[in-house]
Amino acid sequence: MPRRSPIRLWTCAVITASAALAVHLLIIPGSFGWGGVGFVMCTDADPSGGFLHAVDYVPVFGCGLLPCVLLGRLAWAAGVRWHRERLGRWTVRVLAGFVLVLTAWRPALFTLDPELTPSYLDRWGGGQSAWWTMGQQALQIPAAVCMLLAVHPRRPRLPRALLAVPLLLVVALTPLADAAVVGKVTVPDEGACEKAGPSGYSAREWAFLCEARAPDIAGLDGTTMPDAQALAYGRHLCAVARRHGGDAEASEVQEEMVGDDGSVVLFATRHICPEMLRADDQRAERQKRDIEAWQARRKAECAALPRHQPRAKPVRQARVPMSAEFVLETFEDEGEELASESLSLDDVVVAKPGNLAISTLTEMGLLCVTGESYRRRPPVETEGWKAVAEIGYRSTTGSLEISDGEHKLPDLAVGGAGDYRVRVHQRELPVDYEREEAQASEEWLIMVFPGGSKDAVTYVKAR
Repeated sequence: MPRRSPIRLWTCAVITASAALAVHLLIIPGSFGWGGVGFVMCTDADPSGGFLHAVDYVPVFGCGLLPCVLLGRLAWAAGVRWHRERLGRWTVRVLAGFVLVLTAWRPALFTLDPELTPSYLDRWGGGQSAWWTMGQQALQIPAAVCMLLAVHPRRPRLPRALLAVPLLLVVALTPLADAAVVGKVTVPDEGACEKAGPSGYSAREWAFLCEARAPDIAGLDGTTMPDAQALAYGRHLCAVARRHGGDAEASEVQEEMVGDDGSVVLFATRHICPEMLRADDQRAERQKRDIEAWQARRKAECAALPRHQPRAKPVRQARVPMSAEFVLETFEDEGEELASESLSLDDVVVAKPGNLAISTLTEMGLLCVTGESYRRRPPVETEGWKAVAEIGYRSTTGSLEISDGEHKLPDLAVGGAGDYRVRVHQRELPVDYEREEAQASEEWLIMVFPGGSKDAVTYVKAR
């Protein structure tokens, strides 16, 4: 065989691999992230399992197989140069054989599956999504075959027209690439999204496009993909999520997201993916149950503490769990100057008219807060408390409900709008740091009673 034949075969391999890379750069959203050998696993059962996803992170087998071809050519040239043809030949065989083992059976099975199961193509995410998966492999297989033939000892004569094979493949597949790249880009305005979509779009597809084009999803701009490509991408993400029970947070789904387009399209995919909606509802229900269970544990944790025995009878008394990060601030009125802005490290409590701010003792900020309201000044209690301070406060609305935004004490301003004194008691609680779940770290007692003085008084100073 003429010496040029191996060069022709290597050239054919390089052109085919380059074509696979070029096509993917044209039709796949984002970057090289979709260019690996193990781009997608079968919807039902995949004998290669999660192994293909490990291959995605091997650069040699990405980028349309071009690095693999170039590495094989280099290994073969080195083997010939240093008279180690056997070593070079087996290096190329291992590289090409690895690719063929992973990819050669896929296009054949994919062609058969839609015939056996008509809905199978939709489960892949539609024809364009299937092309993103199988199109590259259809180009990689000839590249791997050319590599094997180029190092075959007998080297049968092959026609020069073999070089035209990859070019013919590219020409034949160009319409598919055009269908993915060139297309209508519908940017619905807010009014259009409140109405039925135009002809050719189902209600779910129209809702998907409205969501995908919105400029404020998670702070990202809406996708500028053509409609058909965005929908195909969404269907593909849905198909991947379906393999994980519709979980959009599954690692395999996250791996399929490319750039900002991936985040935006995934967010909108719920409109065309009932499985994702079901999984979201189930996740929300689980989270709700977890939160309720955690809140019940917090409430029980606070209830287990010895109840305060007041020396004077309060009008109201209640205990609730709260949380705060350094400061617990309650507003009746939101003035130009917040009380917390004047809070120093030595302050327990500061106040402005209609605005009360109490600093925490610890950073953890999980609190058990008891609130008591009185019609006259109660006796001062300092025993057992790490910090006790009192300050004047003007209620502007007559409703002082100390709250962390989720839980709140009942109204402690029993006399309506007017001047009060607020006395805050604080102490740290023992914390088991070996427990994974956060625990209450502080106990507070807040007393509110009428009083006109504005002076701040510290009975016990902890800071």
